[in-house]
Amino acid sequence: MVLANYDLELRDGWRFYYGEPKQKEKMDIWQFHASCKAGGALEAMKFDEEHWRRVSIPHDWMTELPITKQGDPGNGYKERGTGWYYLKFQLPEEKIEEAELIFDGVLGNSVVFVNGVVAARNFSGYNRFSCQVGDYLLSGEENEIAVYVDARRWEGWWYEGAGIYRPVRIAFRPSAHFDWKQCFVRSEQKENGWNVVATLGVLEAEGFLVSAVLKDGEGIVIAEKTVSISEVTDVCLPVANPVLWSPQQPYLYTLECELKQEETVVDTYSALVGLRQIQWDSEQGMVLNGKGYSVKGICCHQDHGGVGAAVTKEVMEYRIDCLKRLGINAYRCAHHAPSKELLEICDRKGMLVMVENRHFSVSEEVLKQLDALIILSRNHPCVFLYSLFNEEPWQKEERGRRIAEKMRKRVLALDCTRAVTGAQNGGLLEQSNASDVLDLIGINYCMKEYDAAHERMPRKVILGTENCPTYATRGVYRSNEEQQVFASYGDEWADFSESLEETMKMVEERKFVAGCFVWCGFDHRGEPTPYGYPSVLSHWGISDVCGFPKSTAYLLAAWYRKDLFAHLLPHWNWKEGELVRVCVFTNGDDAELFLNGRSLGTKEVIQKRAEWEVLFEPGKLSVVVKRGEERVSNRL
Repeated sequence: MVLANYDLELRDGWRFYYGEPKQKEKMDIWQFHASCKAGGALEAMKFDEEHWRRVSIPHDWMTELPITKQGDPGNGYKERGTGWYYLKFQLPEEKIEEAELIFDGVLGNSVVFVNGVVAARNFSGYNRFSCQVGDYLLSGEENEIAVYVDARRWEGWWYEGAGIYRPVRIAFRPSAHFDWKQCFVRSEQKENGWNVVATLGVLEAEGFLVSAVLKDGEGIVIAEKTVSISEVTDVCLPVANPVLWSPQQPYLYTLECELKQEETVVDTYSALVGLRQIQWDSEQGMVLNGKGYSVKGICCHQDHGGVGAAVTKEVMEYRIDCLKRLGINAYRCAHHAPSKELLEICDRKGMLVMVENRHFSVSEEVLKQLDALIILSRNHPCVFLYSLFNEEPWQKEERGRRIAEKMRKRVLALDCTRAVTGAQNGGLLEQSNASDVLDLIGINYCMKEYDAAHERMPRKVILGTENCPTYATRGVYRSNEEQQVFASYGDEWADFSESLEETMKMVEERKFVAGCFVWCGFDHRGEPTPYGYPSVLSHWGISDVCGFPKSTAYLLAAWYRKDLFAHLLPHWNWKEGELVRVCVFTNGDDAELFLNGRSLGTKEVIQKRAEWEVLFEPGKLSVVVKRGEERVSNRL
């Protein structure tokens, strides 16, 4: 029997040691000699496992460390360090033909050992990487995996976390199998209708057949085809009267493929497929499925309260649900590759995603990381745009232009169906800069350069890739510098940016601007600007680090949502006779405020808000908002 068509999830049973573990005994010369041979790298070290603790994956060890004033402010005042993971697992007595060990993400430079052999090294915390381990594993016996993680150096200026923070698995396959790295499924619209096109990479399968079946959202077969295969096989399946994918209707088809030797199925491959078409037009901005579509985006780092960077699928779903309720339709992965789970969630829930590359370089290592990003992303209908960089110093000069051009070509070699941009915060008007060779002009802040950038390149669409970070502390309505907190009225923002109101006005008045991404979705560890210790979190999230919305979340929703709503603030727990600033955030036209049933007057809604000065008295504060014939109320 062959161990095949089986994914072994390596979730539980890991041991972890923070720092450099002690050895049970000192090595002599022969042990040093043995440690340099195949299989001897860990045996000679003889770790004392009694001091290792058990953990489950995903795991972020940094979130468990104490906060210290001596720590790095960008990292939430946490120290950086090294750590080891160690796992023993049993395999059945079956022949192993192909086995691929896949890490979705390890934060820190990492070295992977399989049964004492160095199987892989990886130099970024954000890319998925894998290695073939079939030759190292033992059938019917205990096997060992160890991972050394060095997180002393950083890739970003935000809280990154440390450790095996994304899933790990071993994929067992027969020698003839689908190669997931070469499988690319996409939709295309032709004059006579829509097709699902699958490029299927297969290995060791000469003379085999591929059977492809396309099912609709109810599981009904709507197209099928069987073809003989070459090294890379294209299968084209027509779809009559398709339901198109969009954030408002994230309809998914399922492609199921079988690799057959005569009538025997030797391997399978499946993918969810969303049929959709995206175009970019300087007169309309973004065009989705033939209609103009405004990008109502948000930027997000990936860490979350309690778990740090080790965000589970359930927490990811919660975060996306929080954002969608506010009318957000696009998510920017700031500033690195997302997880596979996040993209799957955004496919199903209907959230456009701009994925972002971490390093701006054409070195062999960085291009390998870029390849991994594109291969991860290209099968997901939610992914609508690739970003090559974020705020790079070389973006404004000729060498930045050359790097961007080569990286774009690398992207298009793997996926020519999506546009490529960068998040540029300067140099847009220089004679030679990175935006010259990109499909879209992505601009962080710098809104005063929109018109000049458009005049310089009138055929290109502009997208606000990062905008209007607004200071706020959840539940606080009076700023206090000593306490390092901000009022949540939405009128304090970073001095390098425009306000939310100015940003939205700039976007709405320009057809060549496709929309914007606001900074940011959630408070995150690190970057406590403008304060320092003891502040350890950012202040710019529209929600706190646990996902509970601040009042500023509803101010953004007033710009993003179409359905009429009203959010009344602040709370109604003050001292009798105290003068309170009362505000409603709404997308209505006018608002009438009531205190204990008594009208305090009607105000016109200007830039999504109306305000009153009210002397506090105990009771009920409420507001009624009108928009045409529509009415909505909210009360405290």
